Amino acid sequence: MKGTASILIAVMLIGAPAYSQTVSKLRVLTAPGVTDTAQKDWSNTLTVSDKTLKLTCPKCSPIQSVSVAAGDITSLRYGQNAYHHWVAGIVSGVLSLGVGLIVGLMPHHEHYFSIDTKDGKSLGIQADKSDFKQIAGMLQNFAALPIQVSEKDAHYLNGFNTQVTSEPEDKKGH
Repeated sequence: MKGTASILIAVMLIGAPAYSQTVSKLRVLTAPGVTDTAQKDWSNTLTVSDKTLKLTCPKCSPIQSVSVAAGDITSLRYGQNAYHHWVAGIVSGVLSLGVGLIVGLMPHHEHYFSIDTKDGKSLGIQADKSDFKQIAGMLQNFAALPIQVSEKDAHYLNGFNTQVTSEPEDKKGH
């Protein structure tokens, strides 16, 4: 019985299609061969299969797609930027008799990833707030590398294989 089950599992694994994960809401900041990106365009996709990472940017030029093999990735980096919607908070606070001021006081976070390759090129993306953890998992599993993150941003990737890096001296204290 064990032999039959083992053979069945082996056949299923061999015949199983390669895994593929896709996130389709992100901004492309930079990529090899891309000189122009649409600043407000979030209709780009990042697809990870068992052998290739593919970044597709329909409104980028001169090329719209970049593929990278897992073995060509040297490092993964994550960072975030927090900001407040002060103007929206003040306007809605005045119009709603103070209740809308909460919008301006709450921090909003932007999540950034950099994928560095052996040939010295980088892919830079901004992840949507609802997808950044999925992207972190996809990249980490695909490249089998820890994600480099600063001490102040490390808590955003709790549970992931991260490597905490120190901030440059000129950034500290600001």
